[in-house]
Amino acid sequence: MSRLNVAPTKSNQLILKRSLQIATGGFTLLEQKREILVMELMRLLDRVKQVQAELAVRRQKAYATLRQALAYNGYHHLRNIAGGIHYDHQIKTSTRITAGVRIPTITIRQGQFQSQFGFASTDSLVDQTMVDFLDLLETAGRLAELESSVWLLARELKKTQRRVNALEQIFIPNYKDTLRYIAEALESKELDSFFTMKMVKKKLAKADEEPSDDAVETPGAGLPQAGTL
Repeated sequence: MSRLNVAPTKSNQLILKRSLQIATGGFTLLEQKREILVMELMRLLDRVKQVQAELAVRRQKAYATLRQALAYNGYHHLRNIAGGIHYDHQIKTSTRITAGVRIPTITIRQGQFQSQFGFASTDSLVDQTMVDFLDLLETAGRLAELESSVWLLARELKKTQRRVNALEQIFIPNYKDTLRYIAEALESKELDSFFTMKMVKKKLAKADEEPSDDAVETPGAGLPQAGTL
């Protein structure tokens, strides 16, 4: 902690008081923002764990169904079916704002299947495989959104914590220390001025009490001079 290199004047004192007020207000707001970020991060981390577990289950199910479809239809037949299927889906991204941070959101819109073979040539295992992998895609999109949000919020939390520390440990103590120095310097200056004025008044009063040179009579003043008789 060290004071700022400024002259101890009343104008600088007013400026620093205003700066301290702004810094203190900013510190309060940043603390509130930090608390919001921490709570949101904790909530998202819980959701990440849930969706990761959900993704693991859906991945296991999708690949289990795929293995059954391969065993029933054979690799080449299943590959031909997969090559003839067209699936029109859309992945859209947008943003939402949390504690001043832009968080991405991912929306997957599922379309309709189109097959050049017709779905009569596919069995229920193939259909279920497609459904399971679409569910897996949707879950992966949600997990990507959550993990991106966690990363962005963690980065913003780090920046906010750095600013809080700077205000708490550097700027606010420096302002307070400098204001204390200015107050002491101004008080010392006022005391010096007070004692100087007191001494001046004392000297002036003493000078008023002493007779002037014109008022002092010289010896023999008023006696007749020789040769005048």
